Amino acid sequence: MHVEKNHILIFVGNRGNKKKIAFIKDLHDTGRLKTDQEIMSEAGKLINAFCSERNFKIYYTRVWNSDGKTIFDVGSHTEFFHLIPAVNFTHHEQEDTTDGKST
Repeated sequence: MHVEKNHILIFVGNRGNKKKIAFIKDLHDTGRLKTDQEIMSEAGKLINAFCSERNFKIYYTRVWNSDGKTIFDVGSHTEFFHLIPAVNFTHHEQEDTTDGKST
């Protein structure tokens, strides 16, 4: 029996203020466990939507794990997204979570 856990996506502002963006369930509606890549993809879509709503253009995304969380740097230099708990993305190509639109 698998105990369901959720990942939480948090926006960390330039003064260290934190805002919960979303909870990401680790199970599909069918009960199948999501892969870390699926969770990363879902987090990327949520980050894109959050930035788009604020008219922030993502030109690049850097991702790394530190202290039990996956950290997304989307180019602001002072604001980040944290996915907790961390996911293992090292066996996958680092996913580009930008929307692919040019300005």
